[in-house]
Amino acid sequence: MKGTWKNPAIGSARADVVLTAPDDGVPLLFIEVDNCTEEAALVAVKFDKYARFFTRKEKDTDGIEKPLWRTCWSAPEEEAFERAHPPVLLVFPQAGKRSDKSQMAKVAGLTRPHWQGRWHHEDGYDSYDGCIPIVATTLDLLREHGPTGSAFWHFGRDHREPMLDAIGNPRRDAALASRRQAAPRR
Repeated sequence: MKGTWKNPAIGSARADVVLTAPDDGVPLLFIEVDNCTEEAALVAVKFDKYARFFTRKEKDTDGIEKPLWRTCWSAPEEEAFERAHPPVLLVFPQAGKRSDKSQMAKVAGLTRPHWQGRWHHEDGYDSYDGCIPIVATTLDLLREHGPTGSAFWHFGRDHREPMLDAIGNPRRDAALASRRQAAPRR
């Protein structure tokens, strides 16, 4: 990511849509639509750009340096959201000649360094610190299940989930809540 908001440099990360719906549990979501016309490698390169974009820091209007994306969009300051980058949703509407499901699998394999978490044995969850949560779905799955149904695959997980579970980390949230509850009260 180079340049400014108004004048981004060629090759900068640009989402097709950026969604914020905090009242519905979606603080910030970057959305990419792949019509299955591009090679999976070209789609995967976008995540190299996202990785650079999410780590770029600038001084905000308060003079404090923070991730550049936070100077434009708000998101909770809570630990669970702060340590991972904002999620990116890939939607495959199957308009091109490539199969949406095989395209999804190829992109997942090519972007593994960006999304792969680290397993915490003692607490039973994956930590995505410094990772980009990448979630994918097809237009057909969205039509069939809707955003609250099991239409979303968080890369690295073995099942589809409702969107809020897929963009989040429910196992980590449960482990942290359990740890807080077990902590001695002062």
